[in-house]
Amino acid sequence: MAVLITLKKVREAKGISQNDLARITGYSVQNIQKIEQGRVSSLTLDAFDRFCKALGCLPGDLLEYTPDDDGKTEVMTSEQPKIEVAEKAKQNTNSSAKKKSVGLALLLKRKTA
Repeated sequence: MAVLITLKKVREAKGISQNDLARITGYSVQNIQKIEQGRVSSLTLDAFDRFCKALGCLPGDLLEYTPDDDGKTEVMTSEQPKIEVAEKAKQNTNSSAKKKSVGLALLLKRKTA
């Protein structure tokens, strides 16, 4: 899955230059170029806010979803993550309890010896 930032497409559609966008948002032209070239991995909500105000758009207008190369899209239900987290927590609890009981047994053996 890839989520692309489409700042350049929206900026050009609004007829705003990189220099003007930099001046309006307070970001440097170099930062805007990096964003438009896809050389950033994320943007803050503050950045989306500034760009949306400057371009008169919504945050969703600046994002584009591209499915995986194999064309398959994984669908996750809201229950799936909860189950996975619960199972991991249970495993961690069990291993933690085992470690504590083994440690306690060793301590008892040492005291009785």
